[in-house]
Amino acid sequence: MELEIKATGGILFLSSIAKSIGSKVEGDLVKIPEHLGKGHIKGYIINPNMSMMIRQYEVHKNLKFKIVADKQRSETIMIAFHNVFREKEASRAELPYVQMASAGLDTSFFIPAQTKMNSIIIGINAAYLKDLLGLKEGHWFLQAIMPNNKPFLFEQIISPQIQEVAAEIVEKEIIEELQKFYLKVKTEELIFLLLLELLKRKDTSIGSLNIADVQMIYKVKDKILTRLDIPPNLSELAAFACISESKLKRLFKQIFGNSIYSYYQTIRINEAAYLLREEKLSVSEVGYRLGFSNLSHFSRVFEEHIGTKPKKYWLMQS
Repeated sequence: MELEIKATGGILFLSSIAKSIGSKVEGDLVKIPEHLGKGHIKGYIINPNMSMMIRQYEVHKNLKFKIVADKQRSETIMIAFHNVFREKEASRAELPYVQMASAGLDTSFFIPAQTKMNSIIIGINAAYLKDLLGLKEGHWFLQAIMPNNKPFLFEQIISPQIQEVAAEIVEKEIIEELQKFYLKVKTEELIFLLLLELLKRKDTSIGSLNIADVQMIYKVKDKILTRLDIPPNLSELAAFACISESKLKRLFKQIFGNSIYSYYQTIRINEAAYLLREEKLSVSEVGYRLGFSNLSHFSRVFEEHIGTKPKKYWLMQS
């Protein structure tokens, strides 16, 4: 089933979603119809420059969404925190991540049947964000986000601190008189925690992006993640993407803030932590499953990423 949604602002965006799925807006809530799944979407206009949407639902059939960008709202930045709420039943494939992008890019995404969506999406005016940050004129981040510049997209793995704030947003009961104030504080806290990570990026060159480039880079990402036991081969990935190795490296690092191999290694070690924590596999089983022939090397790399050796991590989870 294919659905098209126009990315207008505030409550109009919620109305567009409701119309596309055959539902209606009830206050700040849109319920998912039973024939599509279960759950809801909540939307809040926090102030004229900032809005928030919370998605917590599960679909029962394959859905393809096409989000048509509102070209009149190029000053809006979209920040989407995906898989942000901790769930005991979450699979290792549901790695929490956040995307920050200009609203001028049309996007499309596919949701397979039985998929659980749990995300927070923030829309914020670029000039308003600039005032919040107080960065010096000419800073690479300001140059990237300001209207009339090139479309941009950044992706970052979500930190535990961001997950804690997300949980507070949906779990804490706040009196109605203070709800908007509370959401404003927590929304800005989420943005602050994201920017703590984004502003650590060292290679700050921002090249031009188009939707075809973005879609291809995400296909490359998916290909890397299908075999975490095999290190990515740059020439093979470039051939797969039908672009030069230099362009592949540049676009991948621009979006994900890491080289292809560093990104792969981060995801690989996150997978190792999952297998130790949730599957209760031994250190040697995990190391060999993920392609480490030398367990001392596995232990060293694991400690670099997680902060403790895998054996100690395994004991802490037992």
